[in-house]
Amino acid sequence: MFALVDKFNIVKFMLYDRSYMKSRFTGSDKMGSEVLIFVLIGSFVLQSFGSLVSSDIEAIIFEYFSFSVSGLKSFFVWIPFSYTLLHDGPIHLIMNLIGIFFIGRAVENDIGKTNFFWLVGISSLLGALLWLLFNNNGQVLIGSSAVVMSCLACFCLRNPNQEITLLLFFILPCRLKPKWIIIGTLGIEIYGFIFSELQGVGGIAHSAHLGGMMSGAIVYSFLKSGRYFPSYVFKFSSDFTKKAFKFNKTNKIKKSNFKVNLSSSIDMQVEVDRILDKINEQGFGSLTEKEKQTLEKAKGLLKN
Repeated sequence: MFALVDKFNIVKFMLYDRSYMKSRFTGSDKMGSEVLIFVLIGSFVLQSFGSLVSSDIEAIIFEYFSFSVSGLKSFFVWIPFSYTLLHDGPIHLIMNLIGIFFIGRAVENDIGKTNFFWLVGISSLLGALLWLLFNNNGQVLIGSSAVVMSCLACFCLRNPNQEITLLLFFILPCRLKPKWIIIGTLGIEIYGFIFSELQGVGGIAHSAHLGGMMSGAIVYSFLKSGRYFPSYVFKFSSDFTKKAFKFNKTNKIKKSNFKVNLSSSIDMQVEVDRILDKINEQGFGSLTEKEKQTLEKAKGLLKN
């Protein structure tokens, strides 16, 4: 009886001791997608405040943070990423926030916070570069739609046959498989790119959207190959102010070459601790069947 109680306490401690597990229950830490949402909202508040104070301030904001040919010529090296912080009005912002809230969080749960931030960075860069190929006549690029499209592509490619329920026009429920969603979205974006953007009408950066979808496909292929992005590039603390940089010799979490005796509470603690670290870095989708069974066993101990 004592051994069972002791094992229960140990498993409970190692499950909830992790900083990223605490975030799910205490709010002490934030998911990467939630951080992104807060940053976008804060940026839009500052953008709106600047435009209300003076049109000159608004012009300065767009000059230094939107993506444009003139900005690149001025060596504004940050604009391939900072343009995602600006939006053309509240509707533009809200639509992207909805996409990040629903799709971004699902993707992050699947691939982990580190890979999610890499997805955001790659989609921002590739979306801007693809847009630049077809728009170099004084226009500017703003908005985080490329990021949303990358999340959509990555999610659909990783879960092509998992039926999900969509609310068409936020009213009508519709069950679809993600593979049809990505095919339909790709068709719409290609059509808009050819018959709208290339014709100079519409004002929608379909090329940036396509660049975001390409990014999602690239990240999907990279992760599917068994590789993972380095975690020391994106390492955030719970209060967003401290940053710790951790260097890993390899991006892969090596498989254990020994058998874990799960009958031992100490071995159980070590194994579950390793699995939880792996989930935080690479997402639930990276777990093997044996690792999932180990978590189920630990979960069962918590219930007993």
